[in-house]
Amino acid sequence: MIATGLTLHRQAVSLGTRDGNTLAHELLSIERGGYWEADKLAALVEHTPGKAQHVALAVVLGAVENITSKQTWRHPSPTDRAYFTQLAAWGYGLSEVEQIVTSATDATDDPTADYAEDYDGDDEE
Repeated sequence: MIATGLTLHRQAVSLGTRDGNTLAHELLSIERGGYWEADKLAALVEHTPGKAQHVALAVVLGAVENITSKQTWRHPSPTDRAYFTQLAAWGYGLSEVEQIVTSATDATDDPTADYAEDYDGDDEE
């Protein structure tokens, strides 16, 4: 899941981490620092290198979860399907709506297509 998230689903991860990854911090029970503070996830990896995979997985899961919404079941992307399918494989009981996402066939084969319209590439406000 980590390698797939950082490669195939990289746009989702990028969007989910633009403003920090609040859910990754929550998954690891780490208080998220302020805007000007160093990222506390990085500090965890620096002080405990054995936790690097845990942090990477939390970042990927948090980022993908961040891009899901109440409307995901209507237009699931391949990233959404992969995410919920993996959760089910790990033993998470999917709700009826989440099961719709995993069985959807109308999503495009391009995992980046849904995110291109959400991000215009212009970081200037």
